[in-house]
Parts: sequence; C-alpha cells; structure tokens
Amino acid sequence: MSRASISVVLVRPLAMALASRPAALADLLAKSDLTPEMLADAEGRVSPAQFCVAWAEAIRASGDASLAIRIAESTPAGSFGVVEYVCRSAPTLRVALEQWCRYLGILDDAVDVGLVDEGETTALRVLRESEAPAPASHELCFALVVARAREAASGVRPIEVRYAHRANDANATRQRAFFGAPVRFGTRETELVFERAALEAPLASADAGLNDVLRSAADEKRAKRSPHAPLTDQVRRALASALQSDDGQLELVAKRLGMTGRSLQRRLKDEGTSFQAERESMRRELADRYLGEGLSFSEISFLLGFSEPSAFFRAFKRWTGITPFERRASLASAIRTS
Repeated sequence: MSRASISVVLVRPLAMALASRPAALADLLAKSDLTPEMLADAEGRVSPAQFCVAWAEAIRASGDASLAIRIAESTPAGSFGVVEYVCRSAPTLRVALEQWCRYLGILDDAVDVGLVDEGETTALRVLRESEAPAPASHELCFALVVARAREAASGVRPIEVRYAHRANDANATRQRAFFGAPVRFGTRETELVFERAALEAPLASADAGLNDVLRSAADEKRAKRSPHAPLTDQVRRALASALQSDDGQLELVAKRLGMTGRSLQRRLKDEGTSFQAERESMRRELADRYLGEGLSFSEISFLLGFSEPSAFFRAFKRWTGITPFERRASLASAIRTS
C-alpha cells in the first residue's frame, strides 16, 4: 500500500477559497473524506486521492478554472511554514529552488521535483507525478514560485511555463497574463523554465545564519516522515494525548477528528488497520518510552489509561513476552554499556 501523503497545509488554501460559501466547503470536505478538525491539525496529512478530489471539487464549486492563480495572488507570505522560509532565506534564486526541491516532501511526498539544466536554461520540473494527479496543484506551485521570486529577486521571470495537462482557453489566457511568459499545455513535461543565468540573482530576503537554522529544522522534519497512512497517523497522534486523560476510546478519538466511530473504523480498515490495533500499538510504544524515562509503574498505568498497574503488567507481558521489570532492566543495561 502506498504511503505517499500531502500535508493539510496544502489543502487549507482550497478551504479558504470556499470560506464564504459554507455549503460548498462542506461538500468539498465530505467528498474528500475530510473534516474541519483534520484541517486544523498542523501535522495532519491526506492521501493523494483525497488531495485530487479536493482540488477537483474546489474548482467545480468555485466555477473558476484559474483557481490556482487566484489562490497564489491571495496567499500571504509564510503560509507554507519552514519549507517556504528556508527558501526565502537562501542566498540566490537557484539555491532557493534547490531547497524547495529538497524539502518539498515535507509538504507533498507524492511527487518529486528537480532542477534540470539544459544549455542556457534551467527548468523546475516534475520528475515523478502523483498516483492521483491534481494538475491545478502544479499551477499553484509554479504561480507561488514566480510570485515569491518577483518579491525577492526583482526582475526575474520565467521564459516559459509548460504543463502536461490540458486547459480551457480562459485558464490559458489567465495563466499567460499572470506569468508574463508563454504558457503551453499538453506538453511532455510539467516544468517552469528560466534562463539559467537568471537563477543566480541574489534574494533580498537572504539571511545566511537564519538559513542554517532553518535547514537544520527542515532536515529534522524531513527525516521524521511517518511510516503510517494519513488517517492512521492522525489517529495515533490523537491517541498519544487522549490516553493520558483516559479518552482513548473509539468514539472520543473519532469526535476529536470530527468523525463518527463507525466512519473512523471504516476508514482505518481501508488503510489496512483498526482502531484497536493502533490503540494497542500506541500503548506499547508509549510504555517503552515511559519505562526508559524512569516513570513509576503507577504513573505509566495512569498515562496509558489502564485501571490499575496489574492491568498494565498483563498487557505488557502480552505485547512483549516479558514483564515491565525485565524491560526496564534491559533498558538500563543498554545505557550502562553504551
């Protein structure tokens, strides 16, 4: 099963575009199997299929084939967190785009992009397309890159924009007006093409010290990609806090995510797991962490939502085949010999 996913940060602009039309927004969320609670989770992610449906519904509901351009023109600076800031603080436009390619997976690991030098030109090219393409998302990406480049490297503009997907005449006209360059649809590659020399333009927002700090933070975030499918990951994070207040029950966790228990179970089944399996997995994971941190067995039992320490002992032995005493001793031994 594919584990590719997209941050809800990239879905929020679509929700904002429909914010003045509650019924349309509710329809988008329902059709893409999302809830307002999911969108509010800064660490939340969606599947490529959900992202594709969300874009299609946003364009349909807005009636604007050029919705990506409208969003790019209204999106405030800083909306894309550390990935945006690490690019803004880069010394040149080339380095900014290189860092965009390196860290895009933090926002969207369903696609790969790269810089491709060909003679006197350099293209920001989609190297691997999503399993469920959302063509307008590429339009938004390119429009945001150009908009930010105009701000930070005055005078820089693309020499051509190429999209593998098709577009209607109205969208094509709006695209050309925005980019101030030829825009072609139905091409072999999806890419934003610059004069190679233009990418050496220094950025007005360059800050070497800040860039070092941000790259370190981005590298750490990039390395922490979850092995779990999007909803499973959200459930696990909800459980991590819910267990501590004895709220780690199906209906209560589902409510945190704006869903019913039945719907949550159905969606988890689609991702190849169940609520009970993830609850047990999180308990086991947290138990190991708490044992390593030296918490008492009573404290661990309470934090994991067990009625008493003996219930925790039985569960731990079932999970691991050893007792919490034995596990704590092995952890202590490993520390002494390291």
